[in-house]
Amino acid sequence: MKMKNWILILALCLCLSVVLCKQTDVLSSWELLKKLVLIPGVSGYEGQVADFIQANFPSAVQPQRDDMENIWFTVGEGQPHLLFVAHTDEIGLVVEKITPEGTLKVRGRGGFISKMYEGRPVVVYTGKGPVNGVVAPRPDYTKREAASSSFRTSDIEVYLGVSSEEEARSLGIEEGNQITIKKRIIELSPDLIATRAVDDRAGCAALLAAAFDIDWKKIKGKTVTFAWDVQEEIGLIGASRLAETLKPDYVFPVDTFVSSDAPMDLKRFARIALGEGAVLRAIDSSNIAPRIELEKVMKIAQRNSIPFQLGNTRGGNDGSVFIPGGATDIPLSWPGVYSHSFIEKIHRHDLETLTKLIVAIVKDWE
Repeated sequence: MKMKNWILILALCLCLSVVLCKQTDVLSSWELLKKLVLIPGVSGYEGQVADFIQANFPSAVQPQRDDMENIWFTVGEGQPHLLFVAHTDEIGLVVEKITPEGTLKVRGRGGFISKMYEGRPVVVYTGKGPVNGVVAPRPDYTKREAASSSFRTSDIEVYLGVSSEEEARSLGIEEGNQITIKKRIIELSPDLIATRAVDDRAGCAALLAAAFDIDWKKIKGKTVTFAWDVQEEIGLIGASRLAETLKPDYVFPVDTFVSSDAPMDLKRFARIALGEGAVLRAIDSSNIAPRIELEKVMKIAQRNSIPFQLGNTRGGNDGSVFIPGGATDIPLSWPGVYSHSFIEKIHRHDLETLTKLIVAIVKDWE
């Protein structure tokens, strides 16, 4: 065989191996989650998360993206129209003011207990790159009296290791920069992690992994949209924008089921165990899923041998804004504990079964 042919064969093999490696990475919802949680994306600052998702789309779909950083794709035609949606934003802080002493005053984005930031390392994301800081603690914050006292968002002051506004600005700090806790993934076991932004990067990961498990060319007699929206934590703003143009028959918001499966939580409400499968949110603060549709999802799960749980919890979901347009809201979830904290906990089995359930619904729903 001529040398030229050998070179051509080797080049083709190399290209194939690169494609296969990329596909393997994208198909793992667990590994996708570990990447997504580390990307900063405070409500209103989701661009980097959207970039990652778009860069990892399967080649069979055509993404759309608006000026808010909502991103979605639609496949198929006709009725019914199924919409699956997860939100890309996370709770966090934004620089409101740089003091003459070079510290930062902030405002919050989303609902959280401000006290959990006290004494914690944070990262400010600037045009020059990330800048490390720490939320200055009160002198007596380790004492019981201080621990039980009020600490509001207005009390948060970020120390950067500088002593003037000029020095702070030289680091790239500007009003409007987003701030997150200094993120890390805590491996509690090979199948259990705790970290910031599991809500709702787990939903994002499940949707993205499911997109690779579906043969989109075989979707006939229905329309399917996968969407990743923004600013859920501050009022379902991205979903409301999508609801202006997308009019699904059924919407499946993919978001946390806030579970009481934690040592100190009361078990009378939202008692859904970690590690026992995906969750159907029958009732939450914004929606009651119709029994007929819940039973339909349950039958699909049973036919496909997918473990699932059924429960009621607090919190709203993005699907609720599509109801006025005629959609039926059927929330899909995984059980999570310590929601909106820095140690949101998730089990691998729950994320993987959630991904399988999304795929099964797309394939089997009629």
